[in-house]
Amino acid sequence: MANLVLFDAGLMGYSLAIHILLVTIGMTVPIIMSIAEFISIKYKSKMYDVMARRLANALIIFFAVGTASGVVVAVELFVLWPKFIALLGQVGLLPLYMEIFAFFTEAIFLAVYVYSWNKFKSRMRHWVLSIFISIGAVMSGVFITMINAFMNTPKGFNIAYYLSTGKIIDVNPLAVLNTPTTWVEIGHVIGSTIFAGAAFLLAYFAYKLLKTQGIEREYYKKSAKIAAAVVIVMIILTVIIGVESITNIMVNQPEKFAALELNFNTGPHVAEVIGGFLVNNRTIDAITVPGLMSFLATGNFNGVIAANDSLAAYPQSTWPPVSVVHNTFDIMVGLGVLIGILMVIFLVLWLVNIDKIREKLLKNGFSKILSHKMFSDPFDNTLVLKGLIIIGILAAFLLEDGWVTDEVGRQPWIIYNVMTVAAAANTSPSVVPIGIAIIIFYIAVLPLTILFVRNVMRKRYLKGELEGEK
Repeated sequence: MANLVLFDAGLMGYSLAIHILLVTIGMTVPIIMSIAEFISIKYKSKMYDVMARRLANALIIFFAVGTASGVVVAVELFVLWPKFIALLGQVGLLPLYMEIFAFFTEAIFLAVYVYSWNKFKSRMRHWVLSIFISIGAVMSGVFITMINAFMNTPKGFNIAYYLSTGKIIDVNPLAVLNTPTTWVEIGHVIGSTIFAGAAFLLAYFAYKLLKTQGIEREYYKKSAKIAAAVVIVMIILTVIIGVESITNIMVNQPEKFAALELNFNTGPHVAEVIGGFLVNNRTIDAITVPGLMSFLATGNFNGVIAANDSLAAYPQSTWPPVSVVHNTFDIMVGLGVLIGILMVIFLVLWLVNIDKIREKLLKNGFSKILSHKMFSDPFDNTLVLKGLIIIGILAAFLLEDGWVTDEVGRQPWIIYNVMTVAAAANTSPSVVPIGIAIIIFYIAVLPLTILFVRNVMRKRYLKGELEGEK
């Protein structure tokens, strides 16, 4: 039975890891597409018009594959976690219904958007369609995140009565939309998802800048600038909300907070534990920074860490795999800081190459510094472009690592302090062949999707489109 529970959990995690990448691209492409079309209308730019059209065609493919993937994930939820779905169906189904409306919004407006490009007398009316596509894509993520927030901090029914009798009473479906973690989690999930999606696209555009010349290279440079701007904005928002998210976890999921921080201490001036492993309830191979946890949690190096923020306050049977989640959390923070620093450097290089800013700097005696190759246009700098490709790869790891930290950090609960993963799982051996089929599906789906998008784009003559040829 334990092996089947592990199989169910592993299969679900594997499927979601692939699905999240598809969703990330599907959520970000409409935003960049909308920005590109707006610029094309405002400045009557053929290049941005082509950009929006090509992104729309790519979006159709990602939307279709993402829909198929979403159906598979939904089937998994019903097949692998029947008791969880039974509870969710009585208490928390409202966000799922709302997600369906968001899905229909995106699907309907995407179809109209693609097939009515030159049908509107006003191009701005056509552009408005892209706003609704973007809203539909983002709101799908919002409503699904509400379900995850419910799993982290359940509300909407009499939990004490359920735990004592197994019966669900006092149901309030609207409460599921507003749990203690809902809005912070939505902000962090949506911000980090759009950041990662924009980083993927920026990495692709950077790669194409290394490979193309002439008008095509100018096209990819403009594309890269839009993606880079979205990445920078989303990094700032994600960092701000991420800090608030940690405080929120400390208040509403103290056991998870203690595991992420590998913390056994309470009181003032508590040290931050970086790296390390838990062996026989002892922390080994860790770096400790005195007072830092208190500062990060309270804003004061002598701030007090409460007793319930220590693992010692909880039975080991309810601990998540502490060494795993502590290190995935540290990796998440470390990658976030690294990417943030690299993008700050990139932003500085970008700003000093804006004509007006560069002109002022040259007049103020910075000509010798700016003449150095390092301060050349970052979109023409081979080293910087290769760095952007690396950032795109790191963003994928960061996104997946963040979800692992959140979901594994809630273990052994599928609904925190209400239902364990083992209690929710389908332990029938019949799930194994279904699981194998799903594994095969997901092994194929992502590379085949990328290959199909690549082939579709290759068949379209980019230079001809940019020069107005048919």
